[in-house]
Amino acid sequence: MDARQEYQTQLSAAERAAQEIEKQLAKLVWVRTVLFFLAAGCLIFGYFGEVARAINVPLGWLFGAGFLVAIVWNEHRRLAHLSALNDVALFKRLIARLDRRWQDLTAVEFLPDSPDLACSDDLDVAGDHGLMALMNLTGTHPGLKQMQDWIAVTPTWPQVKLRQAATRALVPMREFRLELVRRIANTNFATKMPYGLADWAAKPSWLQQHRFAHWISYLFPVVLIAGAIILLIGQQRDNQLWMRVGLGCLATGAIANILITMLWGSWIHDIFQRVCGEHHASGQFAEIFKMMEKLPEDGGILSDSKRIMIQQPDSAVRGFADLNRLVRLASLQRNVVFYLIYLVLQLVLLWDFRILKMLEKWQQRYGSSAGQWFESLGRCEAILCAATLADEHPDWCYPVELNDEKVRFQARQLGHPLLPTNVRVSNDLTLAADRPLLLVTGSNMAGKSTFMRAVGVNLLLARTGCTVCATQFASDMVDIASSIRVRDSLREGVSFFMAELRRLKSVVDMAVKHQAGDHPPLLFLLDEILQGTNSRERQIAVAHVVGELVKHGTIGLLSTHDLDLAKVDEVSAVAQIVHFREYFETDAKGQQIMRFDYIMRPGPTPTTNALKLLELVGLK
Repeated sequence: MDARQEYQTQLSAAERAAQEIEKQLAKLVWVRTVLFFLAAGCLIFGYFGEVARAINVPLGWLFGAGFLVAIVWNEHRRLAHLSALNDVALFKRLIARLDRRWQDLTAVEFLPDSPDLACSDDLDVAGDHGLMALMNLTGTHPGLKQMQDWIAVTPTWPQVKLRQAATRALVPMREFRLELVRRIANTNFATKMPYGLADWAAKPSWLQQHRFAHWISYLFPVVLIAGAIILLIGQQRDNQLWMRVGLGCLATGAIANILITMLWGSWIHDIFQRVCGEHHASGQFAEIFKMMEKLPEDGGILSDSKRIMIQQPDSAVRGFADLNRLVRLASLQRNVVFYLIYLVLQLVLLWDFRILKMLEKWQQRYGSSAGQWFESLGRCEAILCAATLADEHPDWCYPVELNDEKVRFQARQLGHPLLPTNVRVSNDLTLAADRPLLLVTGSNMAGKSTFMRAVGVNLLLARTGCTVCATQFASDMVDIASSIRVRDSLREGVSFFMAELRRLKSVVDMAVKHQAGDHPPLLFLLDEILQGTNSRERQIAVAHVVGELVKHGTIGLLSTHDLDLAKVDEVSAVAQIVHFREYFETDAKGQQIMRFDYIMRPGPTPTTNALKLLELVGLK
C-alpha cells in the first residue's frame, strides 16, 4: 500500500486501541475503589473488631496487595493510553502533511543556535506553513537542529550524495521509520523538558564540586548505623551509658541525614530527572538505540551512525544497558509501591548520594560518548524526515549534479512542494550559461512569485538529500539571495523603498563576496523590485542591479510588471523572457470570472489585468 493507505490503516488501529484502553481505565477506577474499601474494612475489623479476626486480617492484606497491583496496572494502562493518543496525533499529522492542511500541522521555528538563513521568510521555510513544518518528524533537539542545519547551510555535492544514499536506503523501510518516529514521539520530547542525559554527561562531577556534602554523606549514615548498633548492645547488656550514647548517635545521624537531604536533595533529584527523563525516557531510548541495529549499511551517514550507536565498545546500546540498572534505583522515590522503602533507605544511608556516586562512575566511562550518540540519532532523524517525504511522493526525483558547462540550472515539471498535489502546476526551467537570468513577466496573481519560490524551496529541499518536486532536477549546490517580501519599519523610520534598497544591496554584496572568495555559486530571486520609483528610473536601476549580479557570475530569476524592462539592452542581452497569463470565463449569470492556468510560456506577457481587476471589483 502507498503511504496514505498505510497512515490511514495505522490511524484506525490507534483510534481503536485508544478507545479500548479508555474502557479498561474506566473499569480500573471501580476496581481500585472497591479493593481499597475492602482492604480498609477488613483491616479495621481485623485489628479492632471482635469477630473473625483470623479471616479479616489476611483478607485485608490480600485486598491491599490487590489495590497496589491495580494502581501499578492502572499506571501501565495510562501510559499505554498516552502512547495510543500520541499515535493518533502522529498519523493525523502525517495525513495532514500529505494534504498540506497547514492548520493541522505544528509551526516549526529555527532554533536559537541554528545558522541564519536570510531567505527563510521569502521562501516560507519556518512558521506554520513552511518547509520545516512539512519535513519535520524529529522528536529530539539534535534531530531538529540537524534538519535545520542541512536546510540553512549550503553543502557540497559530495555531502548531498551521502545524504541521498542514506535517504534511498531508508525509503523502502517504512515500517522501521514509522516505528522509530512513534517511539521518539511517545517520549513527549516535543512538549516537555528535553532529555538532559547528554548535557549532564558532559558536565563535571557534582560530587567533586561538592566535596563537603560528599564527605558528610558518608559520615552521618555511619554515625546513625553505629548508634543503632551501640543502642542494641546497650539494651542487651542493660548498660544505660551505652544506650544513651547509642540513642544520641542514632538521633544525631537521623537528624543530620534529614538536613542533608533538605540541603542537597533537590539538586541531586534534578540530576536524576535529567538522567531518567520523562515517562521512563531512558528505558525508551534504550529501545530506540537497539532499533538502530536494523539500520541499513549505506557506506556513509547510516553506517557511521550505526557504528557509534551499536558497534563500538562505548556504544549507546551498552551505555544504556548499564545506565538503566542505575535508573531503576534512582527512580525509587517516584515509584508508588517502593516509596516507603526509598524513605527508609534515604533516612539511613542517604540513598540519593549512593546512587549519584554510581551514576558518576557511569559518567566517567560513557560521558564523552553520550553527545555522539544523540548527534548520530539526530542525523538519522534528519535522514528519516527526508526519506519519509520521498516515500510519500514517489513521483518526485533526486537532484543530480550538473554535467553540462552550457547549463547552469535545469528542471522538468518543477512544482512548489508546499502546495497540495491537486492544485500544484508544474513548469520546465533551464538557465543557460549565456542566459543566466530568467525575466518573468505576467499579470497580477498569475503565479510569478509562486514559481520563484518553487525554485528556491526545491533548492533548499535538495540540500537535505531528499527528493524534490520535479521529474528532473540538475543544479549546483547554490547559496540563495532573495528579495521577495520586503517590509518597511515605522520603528526604525525605514520606508518600503529604502528597505528594498538595503535588501538589494545585501544581494549584490553576497554576489561580490561569492566571486571573490571560496563560496558556492549564488542564485538570486528578485520579485517586483524597486516599485517605489518611476518607470524610467526603475528600468535604469534594475538594469544596473542585474548587470552587477551577472558580472559576478550569479544566476537568478527576476519578476516584473514593467513590460518595457524586457526591452532594456542590459537585461535582454542576458535574459530569457517568459510570462504567466490569465484568461476569462463567463459564468451562468453572465458575469466574467478571471482564471489562471499558472503555465509558464516563452516571451513577454501579451496581456495585463489591472484595469480588468478594477472593473471586476466595481471600481471602474
